[in-house]
Amino acid sequence: MRTSSTVLSLAVAATLLSAFRPSVAAEEAKAQQLNKVKVTAEDEGRSTVGNAKVVGVKELEEEQAQNFEDAIRYIPGVSIVDMGRFGDNGFNIRGLEGDRVALTVDGLSFAESVETTPAYEFFRASRGDIDIDSLKGMEVVKGADSITAGSGALGGAVMFTTKDPYDYLSPDGNDSYFRVKTGYTSSTDELMTTATLANRTGPVESMLLYTRRRGHDAESWYDSSPIATGSGRRTPDPIDHESDTVLAKVDFLIGDNQRFGLVGEYSRATNEINNLSRVGGPGYLTRRADDDKDRDRYGLRYSWDAAGTFFDSLEWTADRVETKSRGLTTILAGTGCVPVNVVPCLRSENRATDQVLDRTALDLTKAWRSGSVGHDLIYGLAWQKREVDFVAVDSRYIGTTRDTSSVTVDPDQVPNTDVTSYSAYLRDSLYLLNDRLTLHAGVRYDRTEYSPNLDAQFVDPTGSVRDVEFSAPTWQAGVDFKFTPEHSVWAQVGRGFRAPTVGELYAPTQSSIVTEVATGNQVSLWDSASNPNLESEESLNTELGYRWQTDSLQIGLSAYRDKYTNFVENAEFILNPGTQYRSCTGTTCTVTQGKEYTMAANVGEVTVKGVEVEGRWVISQQWSARLAWAYSEGEKGNGDPLPSILPASGVLGIRYQSPTQRWSLTGNVTHAEAKKLADAVLTETAANDFFTSLVPDYLSNEYTVLDLFGDINITKDLRLNAGVYNVFDKKYYQWPRVRFVNEGTTTLYGYVTGDGIGRYSEPGRNFRVSLSWQF
Repeated sequence: MRTSSTVLSLAVAATLLSAFRPSVAAEEAKAQQLNKVKVTAEDEGRSTVGNAKVVGVKELEEEQAQNFEDAIRYIPGVSIVDMGRFGDNGFNIRGLEGDRVALTVDGLSFAESVETTPAYEFFRASRGDIDIDSLKGMEVVKGADSITAGSGALGGAVMFTTKDPYDYLSPDGNDSYFRVKTGYTSSTDELMTTATLANRTGPVESMLLYTRRRGHDAESWYDSSPIATGSGRRTPDPIDHESDTVLAKVDFLIGDNQRFGLVGEYSRATNEINNLSRVGGPGYLTRRADDDKDRDRYGLRYSWDAAGTFFDSLEWTADRVETKSRGLTTILAGTGCVPVNVVPCLRSENRATDQVLDRTALDLTKAWRSGSVGHDLIYGLAWQKREVDFVAVDSRYIGTTRDTSSVTVDPDQVPNTDVTSYSAYLRDSLYLLNDRLTLHAGVRYDRTEYSPNLDAQFVDPTGSVRDVEFSAPTWQAGVDFKFTPEHSVWAQVGRGFRAPTVGELYAPTQSSIVTEVATGNQVSLWDSASNPNLESEESLNTELGYRWQTDSLQIGLSAYRDKYTNFVENAEFILNPGTQYRSCTGTTCTVTQGKEYTMAANVGEVTVKGVEVEGRWVISQQWSARLAWAYSEGEKGNGDPLPSILPASGVLGIRYQSPTQRWSLTGNVTHAEAKKLADAVLTETAANDFFTSLVPDYLSNEYTVLDLFGDINITKDLRLNAGVYNVFDKKYYQWPRVRFVNEGTTTLYGYVTGDGIGRYSEPGRNFRVSLSWQF
């Protein structure tokens, strides 16, 4: 922990407890409530999956969420996969992670993962792709929901919705709104400012939102390290983070029920990293990184609310999203200075990805009743095209000058590829028996076509790269029955799918020259190849639940079993097993029976099952309580555990709201079980990737953490939010981070020695504070 953070945290806590005393009359305090900010996500969300959590902007601001990890802090069974150098590498939901959890913002999918190598990753170098202050809400779906989220929603989905002008304006007439919010987060030493301007003049609504963030590395529990460099470094590598985000929207109101709008987003984020934990020996005298991530979005949208024959509401959108990510690593090396032998020397490694997404979609809704039977129908179709490209350039310099001794353009990680997708969906919710019985049923069809473009930058010596296509029908069905006004049971079953990524299909293909032992002929055989015969990954998700709901009490209990098939992983194969080949490296030659090569393949299946509990209790007008708990276990087809399963965890929250509604105070206790060794050990044949060890060197510990946060309306236009997190300064580790860490060596990523594991610990006692003013 950092001493300064501890003192300031205690000061914030004292301020919270002393400030929350009514100092004005009840009527005056009531008038001082925020009366314009009414940005909310739809309470029921878009998904009909039984376990879907909607987090609105009010909850995000009360909890002072600054990034995706903060946003899901109190949702058990969900975590961030913080391994991406260019940004958070997605979410973990019920043990499924990365591209197996769909991520969308306003219906637009995030850029897909393009793997490089573990050496080009950095721990906690990211802040996510979408700034949290531009969101009006997020919906976290546990379990497959391809009807809503499409490809990738195997284990679940996270769907973000950005703010709109009408969220801030009065329902009718000309109106203007301005708000500025500034805040500080001690764990990252981050200062942020968000300014929001909204206006309606006649038939034109507009909004401009700008967020600026300046911060540093996320601290660990330790505030110092006896070892400054190398794998024994106990504190995180220094990071300077900057980001600027602009969200602009203009809507033209056409009559009472139509609007046409323009949307634009501009995002620039940089991380400057002094990679001290990788410095060691003569190879790495210094190692630095300069990473940039740019995201631009341009879009049109049209909506029409009309009680017509075929639809009640119609929404058409057309968007382009350009995402550019660059990771520049600069190394001062004491060895390997070639071709010009001047020691020490500089070398740089530039890795960049560029993705462009074009999408247009039409979504419609229709609700009607026929006697005692009600229908709630949604349907639509979409087209999108994604262009994926990657480039790698290695430069060597003469000594420490900027004069290059060599520049090597490495073969692309993937070929420049166009991915075109078509989809159509329909889902109906049927209400029977005076709405006591609800039936949900939906179907969706997706077709995805891949067109790689081979050129001098991506050479395919194997001849295995070619156009491929995937098609996948998916479905979902569910029932909800209220056998009394307070008690109900529900069940659902659904099919999810995920088409392979460009990286899985077309990762570098290579061949080498070997000699046939029998004939002495030299032949070129595969070392790695693409697999155009891959099938989409699929899931079958089943879940059964019970709810007890009264005016003051809500309790939900569910049990689920999810089965995933056709998992895509790199596997080893033997080419021509009946032939002996000799291959030589230097003066060493080996003879093998057949030629071994690697290729992505559908290699196995996984079963995940678990139990989840959610409860809320309105104790009185001032007091309320919340409980959430999740337990999962996963097993691969060969009997091995699924290492990515999160340990059981739960959240207990108590909230007090003042009688005048002027201030509130919340205490959340988070508890997580330790990761057991038996749930993480794999057999020798199971460790196919770099980040999977047969026996993990580190396991997360059991921990219990208390967070205390609250807010006060100082005046009707001035609001203060403050909070102390990890109040009792608990030292703890989270499994999603330490499971990637191994003990040993001094230069490779993910390895630590001695006290080095300390840099993966979570922050100690820390605080956040923000002040917002509006008119």
